[in-house]
Amino acid sequence: MRTGFFSFLTLAFLLLMSTFGSASVPTSEKNWDLDLKEDGIRVYTRSINDSRINAFRAETVLDAPLEAVLAVMSDPRSCMEWVHQCVEAYNLPNGSFNDRYAYSINDMPWPASDRDYVLHIRTMTGSSQDEIIMKMDAVPDRREKRDGYVRMEVASTVYELTREGENRTRMIWYQHAEPGGSLPAWLVNRLATDIPYESLKELNRVVQEDQYQGYTIEYDNSGQIQNVVPPESMDEATAAEKARRSNGVESADREG
Repeated sequence: MRTGFFSFLTLAFLLLMSTFGSASVPTSEKNWDLDLKEDGIRVYTRSINDSRINAFRAETVLDAPLEAVLAVMSDPRSCMEWVHQCVEAYNLPNGSFNDRYAYSINDMPWPASDRDYVLHIRTMTGSSQDEIIMKMDAVPDRREKRDGYVRMEVASTVYELTREGENRTRMIWYQHAEPGGSLPAWLVNRLATDIPYESLKELNRVVQEDQYQGYTIEYDNSGQIQNVVPPESMDEATAAEKARRSNGVESADREG
């Protein structure tokens, strides 16, 4: 029942998306209301000044080490494993682990057109090497629009990843989008609960897969994260492909 309603709401949300400027999502501890507590996931929402759409804050503890979670989050193609309706995703050229741009396509059911979007992704060390922060902001003009797709625009997303022991990682996910359109705000605000709940359940499955285990995190002399690298036991072809994707190197024909 939840899955069917979630799919309907996702479609409604994407149909609402329109052009807007990037805005920072609030990441303070204040003014959040608990809307859902289920399967080890908590989802909070709060109102935003001058917006009829709520922000959400979702929290869970993933059953995998920080390195495995980063291996998933830094691979753009993992989008197709845990993000609802994501059918294509890859880094754009000339990025780095810390500062890159990614392009994705969401497959939408008829009669909606498929959606595409471009994100500016920044990855940095938090208060210690056991905390990693990822910030994502929509940059719709970074790439020319493509025929047959409607460009999606998301205001602000922040992921806070914190090591909790040897094999567990706390994840806090903040997001606020400012959609346009005429659908009622209550319908769009329901997404602020369903989207993170469904996604985090799937992410917890993905981070436990064998292909994401055994990674290590590299830091520079100042303690800033520089990369997450595969284990030596990984075969050379697989390791090279993962490094190629993480460094923003993609087939030139995808830029067409």
